[in-house]
Amino acid sequence: MVHWLAIVGVWAVAGMGVFAANGAPTADAIYFGGDIVTIDDRNPTVEAVAVKEGKILAVGSKADLLRMQGEKTRLVDLGGKTLLPGFLDGHSHYISSLLVANQCKLYAPPSGPGKDVPSIVAELKRYAAERKIPAGELIMGYGYDDTVMPDGRLLNRGDLDEAFPNNPVRIDHVSMHGAVMNSLALNKYGYSAATETPPGGVIVRKPGSREPWGLIMETAFMPVLEQSEAMTAQQEVDWSRAGQMLYAQAGITTAHEGATQFAQFMTIKRASEAGANLIDVVAYPFITDVDKVLAEIPAREWTKYQNRFKVGGVKITLDGSPQGRTAFFTTPYRTGGPDGEKNWKGEPTFPQDLANQMVKKVYDLNVPLILHCNGDAAIDAFLTGYEYARAGDFGRPWNVTTIHTQFLRKDQIPKFVRYKVRPSFYTLHTFYFADAHIANRGREQAMYISPMRDAIDAGLRPTNHTDFVVAPLDQMMMLWSAVNRVSRAGSEIGPEQRVTVLEGLKSMTLWGAEQYGEEDRKGSLAAGKLADFVILDKNPMKVEPMAIKEIKVVETIKEGVTIYPAPEGGHPAVAALAHNPGQTYAWRSHVCDLAGLNTAAKKTWKLTTLGGKPIRSAKPPTITFAGGKLAVFGGVNRMNGSCALVRDTVTIGKLASTRMAGPPELMELEAKFARTLATVDSFHVHGKELELLSGGTTVATFAASE
Repeated sequence: MVHWLAIVGVWAVAGMGVFAANGAPTADAIYFGGDIVTIDDRNPTVEAVAVKEGKILAVGSKADLLRMQGEKTRLVDLGGKTLLPGFLDGHSHYISSLLVANQCKLYAPPSGPGKDVPSIVAELKRYAAERKIPAGELIMGYGYDDTVMPDGRLLNRGDLDEAFPNNPVRIDHVSMHGAVMNSLALNKYGYSAATETPPGGVIVRKPGSREPWGLIMETAFMPVLEQSEAMTAQQEVDWSRAGQMLYAQAGITTAHEGATQFAQFMTIKRASEAGANLIDVVAYPFITDVDKVLAEIPAREWTKYQNRFKVGGVKITLDGSPQGRTAFFTTPYRTGGPDGEKNWKGEPTFPQDLANQMVKKVYDLNVPLILHCNGDAAIDAFLTGYEYARAGDFGRPWNVTTIHTQFLRKDQIPKFVRYKVRPSFYTLHTFYFADAHIANRGREQAMYISPMRDAIDAGLRPTNHTDFVVAPLDQMMMLWSAVNRVSRAGSEIGPEQRVTVLEGLKSMTLWGAEQYGEEDRKGSLAAGKLADFVILDKNPMKVEPMAIKEIKVVETIKEGVTIYPAPEGGHPAVAALAHNPGQTYAWRSHVCDLAGLNTAAKKTWKLTTLGGKPIRSAKPPTITFAGGKLAVFGGVNRMNGSCALVRDTVTIGKLASTRMAGPPELMELEAKFARTLATVDSFHVHGKELELLSGGTTVATFAASE
């Protein structure tokens, strides 16, 4: 039964004084007519949920909650479908979603259509036709997995050339460490028969020649990353929403950005301030960028949402990937090292002394820590760092989560319990990478990856994650992997570590809320919590375990508002950005979009003075602003980036430069100009003159070229 006095008390405190004729509070919406799984052990199933102003008003029987019906209350009949709390993403790389939302998904089945080369080409053609991609424009895909291509027939340059003779095509490898490209893309990024393979790199050559045959990996792939164009301000908003819809499609209402570089942090922050966020986004800046983030948002403001965005804590990485043989173990890999090393155990990302200091820095900041550790030696290194940071004092609560934690040893679990450290597991590896783990680590150790059963039995409350984009955002597939632990080949991988469906759901909801310190407002269906819901076409607790991955997300609701499927007419637009062309604007080193708004746009500005001295060069540096792009010619080299005028602030992106040599006097001028450009913090336009200022002092002037 619903206790009316308790409900009235909750909402009276919030100032919500609207009541039905019978004295009950009036709901905005009431959900009923299907299975409602609360993830609340005190009240596991109910008939109905009432929502008011983005929060859960009450849960209980349908008859009781219908007493909250008013003239404007929406009655939502689930029609036999299942309603649960919205999923909280245990760990992924949210920032990557902004890019892949505009790319063709090519994972291998069951996560995508890329089962073989013809299927990949067919999906690319469908994607290009659907998007009406014009000739000459780059076509991108992601998720290509060469390890599952039948009969060793791999995607190559020729396949893509034949299908797309007029477009550069780049298909990123599932590892995100390389790509397959066609001839136009190889030319775009500067690869040819003359390109030498760098140490640690891979350039697959056409048989019988030195011509690149499509696949570029590891250090050889760096030139591609270096030439990636920065987002404009409009793209930051549009791509943020597109990326968040990938999460919403999976039923996720809280997304995780799990290793945030400062430029990425600023992208998320700016998009959030512009009103782009449909879901909550939690960022964990990488330890090396923490001081820069602290200068933007002081630690006292971390863990607090602003515009559905918060800094959740700090990320530290202690090792690499077990399938890539870069994870750190106490015993050698059976298959040697990635470069043929013998007796190879992997290596830590940081020496133990430095790792200790990093962990202590986060502890002293008194903010949450998430720490990547895959191999058992990396987990030992984490525990050593944790003990060093706390120096024997374990009284103060500290929210710490180890990410992946795949090769956690059974003897390490008691320390996790004693220190109240939460493991976030990666059970999808039991499906995607089980064979690689068996080969690399041996059957016994591979069977114990992500030991969720033992962790729960010891009293821990672990979360589970996809590590998107390494694995797809598919929460039902993730749940399936935790419950079944079956490999791609159909083998059982550590069946004794299987969990119940309810435990698997808790690792995606309530325990995820605890990871974020938000258990008081998310993770279960209870009065006073946010109305973050996911509606599934079937109840995962009632289907056969092997059928869980076939369950579909029907609807995702954030604070009482449906965000997936997108409402008719789309989501509310972001407010237009204003400007004042007569003002002196700030100039900051980050990325947005000028979009031709201010008086500096669409002109070429030729350098006339630098550091107060006139420029007499026949080839003086020039700057051009147009359409969100900044083009700089230094006299020898060209630099390109993004720029913006947003709320009276001009923002400049990181500049990518060519690396040509020229006359010494021009090279010297260009270097001085580039150094000066980096110091600029404001500028002003006086008719046909452009001034760049640093600390109020004019450091460069330009004249407009007609």
